[in-house]
Amino acid sequence: MIDKPLIILAGGFGTRLQSILKGSPKPLADINGVPFIYFLIQNWIEKGFSDFIFSLHFEADKIIDFIEKNKKQLFKNCTVRYLVEPTPLGTGGAVSFVLNNVDIKNDFFIVNADTWVKDGYSILNSYEGNVIGILEVENTDRYGKVCIDQNNKITKFEEKNNSISKGYINIGVYKFSKAIFSDWDGQSYSLENDLFPILVKQNKIKGILVTTDFIDIGIPEDYYKFSKIKRLKNEF
Repeated sequence: MIDKPLIILAGGFGTRLQSILKGSPKPLADINGVPFIYFLIQNWIEKGFSDFIFSLHFEADKIIDFIEKNKKQLFKNCTVRYLVEPTPLGTGGAVSFVLNNVDIKNDFFIVNADTWVKDGYSILNSYEGNVIGILEVENTDRYGKVCIDQNNKITKFEEKNNSISKGYINIGVYKFSKAIFSDWDGQSYSLENDLFPILVKQNKIKGILVTTDFIDIGIPEDYYKFSKIKRLKNEF
């Protein structure tokens, strides 16, 4: 059991996947007849979450409608809330908007509704302070690289480049303290590009290595990869 709220970032436009989505939001991407977010929710509940906060914007009504229709089946003994951004606020602004409108006492998790991360949540939950999940991969080209020291403190986020190199990547699962979001000015900002560099300078963020299945379905290649795995193995 993880007794912390889970903020799900599900408000993006899915621009790179529109050839497949045809106007639908990414969380509802069709995976062999089942919306992608259905598998995410099942996994999050299996990993111990029971307090869900959906941060929405693009086609928010469609996502809310799907969740409400499947609420009794999916969310037994769970709390489910929705926050719809009035305008796109970026990943950081979306989190700040939630914190300004929902009573969250201290620590909470953040995940992305377009990324499959099967495991690692309980590991992150066991650490104090602000932590992000990182994964070792053979090629960091698409994601950029996360550099850490011997104490797991993040020393640098390297930008994406065209060179093939092994290293750690950010898998988009975070456990943060509410305190680091206390001075929001109401403007749009990015967790990755704006907040994380500040936390690195302040020595306030750790990267915790996890072993997990990981797929970001934000591009067609990985969308089809996830669909194929689910179809062939009925697992993931």
